[in-house]
Amino acid sequence: MNATFESNERKLSKESNAERLNYILGEARLRSLFREFLRGNFCEENLSFWLDVQDFKKKFNITSSAMAANPAARGPNRTPGQVIMERHHESLINTAFAIYNTYLAPSSSSELNIDYVLRSDLHKFLEEVVTGLTGKPFQGQVEPEQAASFNATQLHTMIRHYERIQLHVFRLMATDSVPKVRFPPYYCHML
Repeated sequence: MNATFESNERKLSKESNAERLNYILGEARLRSLFREFLRGNFCEENLSFWLDVQDFKKKFNITSSAMAANPAARGPNRTPGQVIMERHHESLINTAFAIYNTYLAPSSSSELNIDYVLRSDLHKFLEEVVTGLTGKPFQGQVEPEQAASFNATQLHTMIRHYERIQLHVFRLMATDSVPKVRFPPYYCHML
């Protein structure tokens, strides 16, 4: 067990912070320890957002691939598979706005501290779409009935905004949160 720990420690000591963070994110036990560390430093929302967006992108890519292989026909002749894909798409839209309302909306429960330009770009996009769909000004939160009106292209644009924010959050975690010192010996048994 110590040999594995020492090997992992040597690997981490030679890598950049971004490589270290990738390694931490890829290892469930290290990710759990990292979450505890971030919680103690009052920035756990960075990791939560990053992981939620990763999961969201995986789900979106599965749907996009399936839809490209079998485009859904609208109307009464839809197959059960097409109906399932449409429901999955609706679920993705709801997830996109759950992420927005949790991490990016003003005064949200786990609001991220991100660059003004990133926040402003996302807000402008949502303001344009929501106002266009409802005719009402965007108030900073996306309501379920507003989210249901989003189409696939608008959802894809949201994902691109999320990816930009996710990269920013990754860089913040790599710069400010990745441990720069050796792991204490008591972590040996956890690796």
